[in-house]
Amino acid sequence: MFNNFVNIHDLFCFFEKGNYKSIQEISSAIFSKQRIKIEKNWSHIQNQESSWWNIPKVKERLNFLISGSSEKDFCEYITNKFLSDNNDLNALSLACGTGHKELKWAGTGRFKCIDAYDMSERRIRYATDQAIKHKLDSIINYRDYDVYDLEISNGLYDTVFAEQALHHFRPVEEILIKVKNALKSTGYFIVNDFFGPTRFQWTDRQIEVVNSILSILPEKYKRINSKGDVKNKVYKPSRLRMILGDPSEAVESSRIMPLLERHFRIVEMKEYGGTILHLLFRGIAHNFMLNDSETMHFLDLCFEIEDILLQTGDLKSDFAIVVCQRKQG
Repeated sequence: MFNNFVNIHDLFCFFEKGNYKSIQEISSAIFSKQRIKIEKNWSHIQNQESSWWNIPKVKERLNFLISGSSEKDFCEYITNKFLSDNNDLNALSLACGTGHKELKWAGTGRFKCIDAYDMSERRIRYATDQAIKHKLDSIINYRDYDVYDLEISNGLYDTVFAEQALHHFRPVEEILIKVKNALKSTGYFIVNDFFGPTRFQWTDRQIEVVNSILSILPEKYKRINSKGDVKNKVYKPSRLRMILGDPSEAVESSRIMPLLERHFRIVEMKEYGGTILHLLFRGIAHNFMLNDSETMHFLDLCFEIEDILLQTGDLKSDFAIVVCQRKQG
C-alpha cells in the first residue's frame, strides 16, 4: 500500500514481536537527525558473520567471477591490471569503515598516500590503530569526516575507491561530481558496490526464487539465531521499515549505474551476481561456513540457480566492480 511505504507483513512482524512502541517513539525515529542515526548504525567494528560474502565458498566464487581465479581477489586483480605501472599513487577512499580495505591497498606497495574518510569516530579510531599495528600509518590517513563536506582540489588523486559505499549516499550524484573533479585525467575511480533495487525493493521474481530455495533447504541451514528463529520466507521490506532501520541503506542504489555512465567513461565492469545469494544468505550465512559435502552440495545448487537466471537474462546482477575514468572534453 502507498507504493509499499508500509505493508501488512511488516505490521504483522512489528506486533508479533511485541514492539509496541508509542506513536511518539516511532515519529521520533522517523524524524530524528539522520546523520546521528546512520552513524549509530555503522559504528560497529566487528565483522558481520551473517553477510553472504563471508562464506568461504562465496569468497572463492566472487574472486573467480571478478579475476578469473578463485585465488586472486578484487584488490590483486585491480592492482595488477590498472595500477602496476606506478608506486607513488595518491588515493582517496570514501566511507572507509574499519579501514581493512585500505590496509590491503596500502599493502600492495603502489600508494604513497591514501586519505580515507568515514563519519564514524569509533571506526576511524579502530582503523588508525590497525594502521599503526601494521606499520602503514605513514601511508594511510584515516579521518572522521562527512565526505559531503570535503573540499578537494581538482585533479588531486590518481585513484578514488568506493567499496560498498555509494549505495549509502544521498544525493549520490553530488558525491560522483566531487570524485570526478578530484580525479586526475588519467586517474581511476574504482567502485565495488550494490546496484540493485533502491531501499531493497526486491523484484517479485527475486522473492519467488529465494523462497523456492528456502523451501528445500534443511532447517539447520535456515536457523537465524540460537533462540530457534528460522528463515522460512523472505518478503519485500516496506520503505518505512528501511527508513526506520537505516536511512542510508540502498538509499539511491538503482541510480548509481546510470549516474556513473553520465559522469564517467566505463573502462571495465565485472558483474558478480548476488541477486539471489545476497537475499538468500542474509542472516543465515553463518550456517554455511563448514566445508563438508552436504554444505558444499547446497551451496553449489544455489550458485547454479543464480548463474542460470543471470545467464538467461531472467535476472540482472545486483553487484559489480566498475572501473571508471573522467570523460574527456
